[in-house]
Amino acid sequence: MQRDLFMELKALNLLPVNRERLALVRDIADRTLDLVAADYAEKLAPAIPRVWNSEVEEIRTDLHGWLGQVAASDDGWLPIHFELGFGMARDPRRDPSSTAAEAVLSNGVRLRGSIDLVEKHQTRGTLRVIDHKTGKAPEREPVYVGGGAALQPLLYALSAEAILGVSVEASELSYCTQRGNYQRIETSVTPGARQFIFRVLDIIGDFIGEGFLPAAPQQDACSLCDYKPVCGPHEELRSRRKKGDRLDGLVELRNMP
Repeated sequence: MQRDLFMELKALNLLPVNRERLALVRDIADRTLDLVAADYAEKLAPAIPRVWNSEVEEIRTDLHGWLGQVAASDDGWLPIHFELGFGMARDPRRDPSSTAAEAVLSNGVRLRGSIDLVEKHQTRGTLRVIDHKTGKAPEREPVYVGGGAALQPLLYALSAEAILGVSVEASELSYCTQRGNYQRIETSVTPGARQFIFRVLDIIGDFIGEGFLPAAPQQDACSLCDYKPVCGPHEELRSRRKKGDRLDGLVELRNMP
């Protein structure tokens, strides 16, 4: 939805979204949502139209709320790339600047993925990367890598730099729904932040190089894991007996802000 909306707004020269354009942009968002919903309804043939229509209207409410937030934060950022893919097969639904080549970081790590939104600052010329989230925001906001649980912001920033050749100033997790309370968590891509993410990649690379990838869940993490039937119900207990200096890298990673 957001990709289609941004593409339509770009074609109509209505970016960036601001207060003056908000009413018109919301009308365009409504039309875009109706088209997308009709397409999916045709494909999925929802069994209970009332439930389907109710969910579509929830999405409409989320879109309106998110657009209101975007308009209120009119701060010089211009959306330029939508669904920017790298290291993935060509797809007309992705941004024209997408590349089938992987993003190769300065340490040789190769990444592939798709960035929801890339913005360019209209005076500084630097970039900001945004990843849209539909879930709840974390109780404890990550500063850099969030103990290894929030790698997307900095990895996407480095990937964008690698494929676009422009410096990325910031990377943001945008919880763009009522469920996420429209919360935005921004990570500044500073030299210190770069040191953290490269250290994370070194730790992961060392474990892979050693072929040492033990199950070492944090407390209560197993309750959220879909692979519990593979390990069984007592992995947390077993892992406590295994801990030693071989897990120092993992402990270091989990203590990173």
